[in-house]
Amino acid sequence: MSGRLAGILIRLGVVLAVVGAITAGCLSTTGRFPGDSMDVRWNTPADRTDSDHGNGVWLSGDTLVRSRFDAVTGFDARTGKRAWEYVPPGRSEICGGDADEAASVLVVVRDAEGRSEKAGECATAVAIDLKDGRELWRTGIAYVAGDADSERETVVAAGGVAVLGERVPRAVDVRTGKVRWTAAVPKDCSVGRFGAAERRVAAVLACGGVQVGTDEAPGSSGELHAAAFDSVTGALLWSTPLSARRPLLAGGSEVRVVSADPLVVAGPGAYYSFGKDGRAHPAIDYKGDYGAIGGTYQHTAPVRFWVAVDDNRLYALGDHNSRYYDHTLVAFDLATGEVAWGGTDEHIDGVEAQGLLVQDGKVTVLTEADEHYFADGDVFVFDAATGEELDNRGFHDQVDGGDALFDYRGLLIVGEAGYRSSPFTAYERS
Repeated sequence: MSGRLAGILIRLGVVLAVVGAITAGCLSTTGRFPGDSMDVRWNTPADRTDSDHGNGVWLSGDTLVRSRFDAVTGFDARTGKRAWEYVPPGRSEICGGDADEAASVLVVVRDAEGRSEKAGECATAVAIDLKDGRELWRTGIAYVAGDADSERETVVAAGGVAVLGERVPRAVDVRTGKVRWTAAVPKDCSVGRFGAAERRVAAVLACGGVQVGTDEAPGSSGELHAAAFDSVTGALLWSTPLSARRPLLAGGSEVRVVSADPLVVAGPGAYYSFGKDGRAHPAIDYKGDYGAIGGTYQHTAPVRFWVAVDDNRLYALGDHNSRYYDHTLVAFDLATGEVAWGGTDEHIDGVEAQGLLVQDGKVTVLTEADEHYFADGDVFVFDAATGEELDNRGFHDQVDGGDALFDYRGLLIVGEAGYRSSPFTAYERS
């Protein structure tokens, strides 16, 4: 009896040793315990494959929305099931759009019906109720591509207004379409890129230059300025040169409004930020000891997916090695332009980062699957104030990049505006 018991104990010991070795191996290679992973909760229906021309993805309440050239589709964020679809009439195509998530309205700019030269391209703004896909209103829009230093936005929306991308931006009530104001643009300035927040409308202006280009693509050789307008009245709050160090001229430089409040602009060579009174902060260069922000995709990837802004900081994905996409995460203090934390490989133990989300005091980073490293991708969560790692999980299924991340009731949702077999995928922690 004692011999049999001894044999059982020996075999049990062997099993425990094997389990311990496996667990140790997992911890030594991944830093995670078995079970610390992400699993697919649902996928949205397969997408049509005839074009990859997407306009954007948003989350409003319990509705996920994706806008493409041919349709706007709403999905139930709880289940991934399609809830509604808006299809533009005739052969008209959707040029772009933006959502006021708090008001639950998406405003898209599309071709006029028929797409004839007389009807005009990108000539109609349409508001869509995000709860059921109903059209709320429509209005004509004098959209001119190529104004100022680069192609302007078609529309931005926030704080109950939609600002239409005309030569002089016009704001309308996001739910009724009633005109609220036209922006008080300074004399001798033209508007290029702009953005909207709850209480502010921000814009990049070209001021003091002469008009150049053709009738079809006018532009300005003036100096780039940043400006802020009151979202209720359209009054100019302040305007100041984009760079306090040297004049930056319009034309040939990609400029984007990353955040309207606080105002952060991605401009020539750096990010430029401003206080609420218009005082310029020190610029944050694209390249430094932290690598190159956004890597080789700085001007082509969706800006909000490579960088994110809260009240005091800019968070960015830096690329230490453009050949192997050795990314890192870095946080900058907007007031000083200095690195607050990060900038080393401590903050992302992955090959290629796909994007980030800043929400509720946390920074979430998604890394892409890599067959050479037998990795299906990872998700990292850091404390936004300190950079301390709060969570790190792998995916049981391969996860690819997208255009946005959403945190919805504990689910991590990846959204893709263009072609993808599933425009939205929701993952849950296990």
